[in-house]
Amino acid sequence: MRRMPLAALLSLSAIVAVRAAHAAPQAAGCAWRNDHLSTARRTALLLHALTPGDETDLIAGAGTHEPYVFYTRGLKRFCIPPMGLEDGPAGVGDKLGGVTALPAGVALAATWDPSLARRYGAVIGAEQKAKGTAVDLGPTVNIDRDPRWGRSFESLSEDPYLAARIGVAEIRGIQSTGVMAQVKHFAVYNQETYRNTPEDDVIVSPRALHEIYLPAFRAAVRRAHVASIMCGYATIGGHESCGDKALLTGVLRADWGFRGFVTSDYQAIHATADAAAGADMEQPFATYFGARLTQAVAAGKLARSVPETMTRHILAEMFRFRLFDHPPQGSTTAIVATRADRLAATRIAEAGTVLLKNDGNVLPLDPGHGGTIAVIGPAASIQPVYAGGGSANVVPMQPVPPLAGIDHAPGMTRHVDYVAGLPADKALTPIPPSALSGPFRPTPLHGSFQAVLTAPETGTYVLGITNPCHCYAPTDLSLDGRELLSDPGTPPVSTYSAAVQLRKGERYRLGVTGAASRLTWATPSTLRPDIARAVAAARRAAVAIVVVADDTESEAADRPDLDLPSAQNRLIEAVSSANPHTVVVIDAGAPVAMPWLGKVAAVVDAWYPGETNGTALAAILFGKADPGGHLPVTFPAHLADMPTAPVARFPGTGGRVDYSEGIDVGYRWYSAHHVRPLFPFGFGLSYTHFAFSDLKVVSGPGDGTRPVVVSALVTNAGKVAGSDVAQLYLRFPRSAGEAPLKLVGFRRVRLAPGQSKRLRFTVTPRQTWWWHGSGWTASPGTYRLYLGDAADDAHLAQRVSFPMPQTVGARNVLVEAPEQAIPGQPVKVKVSLSAGGEAMLRHVRLRLDAPAGWRVSAIGSAAGEGIQPGEAVRATFTVTPPGWAAAGTYALRAVAQLGARHCTRGADAGCVTATRDSGAMITLAAR
Repeated sequence: MRRMPLAALLSLSAIVAVRAAHAAPQAAGCAWRNDHLSTARRTALLLHALTPGDETDLIAGAGTHEPYVFYTRGLKRFCIPPMGLEDGPAGVGDKLGGVTALPAGVALAATWDPSLARRYGAVIGAEQKAKGTAVDLGPTVNIDRDPRWGRSFESLSEDPYLAARIGVAEIRGIQSTGVMAQVKHFAVYNQETYRNTPEDDVIVSPRALHEIYLPAFRAAVRRAHVASIMCGYATIGGHESCGDKALLTGVLRADWGFRGFVTSDYQAIHATADAAAGADMEQPFATYFGARLTQAVAAGKLARSVPETMTRHILAEMFRFRLFDHPPQGSTTAIVATRADRLAATRIAEAGTVLLKNDGNVLPLDPGHGGTIAVIGPAASIQPVYAGGGSANVVPMQPVPPLAGIDHAPGMTRHVDYVAGLPADKALTPIPPSALSGPFRPTPLHGSFQAVLTAPETGTYVLGITNPCHCYAPTDLSLDGRELLSDPGTPPVSTYSAAVQLRKGERYRLGVTGAASRLTWATPSTLRPDIARAVAAARRAAVAIVVVADDTESEAADRPDLDLPSAQNRLIEAVSSANPHTVVVIDAGAPVAMPWLGKVAAVVDAWYPGETNGTALAAILFGKADPGGHLPVTFPAHLADMPTAPVARFPGTGGRVDYSEGIDVGYRWYSAHHVRPLFPFGFGLSYTHFAFSDLKVVSGPGDGTRPVVVSALVTNAGKVAGSDVAQLYLRFPRSAGEAPLKLVGFRRVRLAPGQSKRLRFTVTPRQTWWWHGSGWTASPGTYRLYLGDAADDAHLAQRVSFPMPQTVGARNVLVEAPEQAIPGQPVKVKVSLSAGGEAMLRHVRLRLDAPAGWRVSAIGSAAGEGIQPGEAVRATFTVTPPGWAAAGTYALRAVAQLGARHCTRGADAGCVTATRDSGAMITLAAR
């Protein structure tokens, strides 16, 4: 069933079918290339020259034979250049070499530094541009709802505010190079299991949708002015993401005023009708938006205005990014990575590295003194991991594995002794027929294999599977009905492994489902010598560094649990028993289980650090850089503790995925349910320590229309320079029904020993609102602010409160617009701000935003002073589309300013205005 509040938004508008056939004149020298004309005028000129057949060449993909993952041909006779759309979120993807493999998105978010995010985006944009790409498919701003999600590494955070701040900065960086960013995957896409099928039917409340899953996308539109949005694979309340009219048209275009184009994920369009719902471009094939769409228009099943609208959205962004004036010139075969790009990658990897434990200050190490360093683990050298799998994978140009980074660290004179300690996954040997009830034979796509495995001895085994198909179709390995792993065969890894405990003579049901070319193992007898060599090396060394990794995180498959692959947990246990100065380095894109945490001296989470893995790691281990990263996600102590632990919530049952945890996502859940995680959201240690003091309200109190400004002092109380992330959390009055903590501000600071700095934070009116019914509201009461460097009581000692005795309440904007208009002829549009709340409103202003080139004028007053709680505000506007405007559907967005504009000066300068908005769609007929 369609969500009524979202559907109600569409009651404010209607999209009427308008059939407007017109002849296609000759290009006549491509007059639309005149860059003295406005983007809107140029777009209209070109649209008037195109036929429906021409338009399908722009709105439908050209297949997969081009070097770019997505491609549109362009139309040479109309001077329209072709467009390459290329992955991805962490650099130029799809095995296009000669590029920089940046740290994963989660590592970027762990920096909590928008300036680094902008630099990250600029590297991506510059390298994409040099490859001839027009659109970068990234960033991924979906909420990391469950750490088992295969694309956790690719996303930014479990928190919408952090995801929005980092995502906006990255988009600005990408688009500063002249390359369009395509933020993804709109709107609720948080798992790989059942993806692109009706089984992934998300049942989510409007409140959770607007408070948790949509804000990062809204910020991308409203603050970053993102050029494009990718609609995803999920079904939401029975409506496929690329065909959800309430979201694509009602929210995205009418309410937010998005003017770019919406592209489908790979084969995520499932009907020609998705065009009328709000999708603009089908990729990579012309399955539904090619001949079928042209036929639907000719038969009157789709209005002529539909493909015109889709084409207009695409062309407008091409003009905005000057593709007509400067068509992409790069080459996919060019080597585009630069030294500056690698330095940026290293700096981001360092800044995102999180120090989780450092007992006895075992770190940093001295590169010139202290005896032998044992480096242990396949991930240190023979099986290093730089990135996650799938479309976000980037081929490193000059990879530096951890061992090489340690070996070549500046000033290194200590002896380094390397022992793998475990076989690489590719070195696992086939399970012999003697251990199986029937010999394993390779299985095809959608094939299966079942056998009984009899254990020849007792102990830890490693079982492995190889999926050779490279087709993003998972192969599952199970034992006694329990899933051990899911291998999608995506680049760069095709062999996955898992450790199991078996008893000699016991019989186990072994199952393989999907394509598999090899079924392999390592027995306890095979593992024992390698582990023994690692233990011996650890005993000889002053310090043992165990580098472990999870290479099973990938698009197209979710992890069954949080365990490290292979027998890496067993390796850590053995090494830490032999050397109390054991340092564990984790290369993984999401939280992992740490059953050995209490036995090791230090834990460093480097995420997926990109191609300069070893260089950045050495800088952290030897103190050349401070491990300034803080967790952008919560690390759970146990799977059962997670908000998504019930199968009904993840990955779902019976064709539905229940988001019944509501707004209690991530740290909100742990705080609301008094569950102690392994490591809280926002946590991160430093080689120094910081103190927070003197948190106070500078201006306020608020009333839901004015910001609240607070300040606090942060001091480096240690003996070395370092960085910390000051985090501000808000607690609502109980009547609001919000989670106990909500992140509303953060600042990354670097301070010298003894240095202090006063920080200012602005809590905006919108941050004190919550979604109720079909709009925003605010609750009167006492609001509390907490300051510290992690989302738990132990790290939030600074507290202050402010009253909000009266609020703006549930006042919402309504728009009444005609269903259609004619170019050059005026229409009247009514805008109103509903009555509500307890507070009197001052300085109310109503505004109507229309497309570029349209004239808007108020009939009478569009402002009000001293508006009482029971009083509405109304205004009427005359809207005149230009006579040259092309036929199609356009958005009119109404904005109500609820109070005066408030601006601050200094380092935190900025202006805040409380606004509520809504919109309507209007269709222009052809003249």
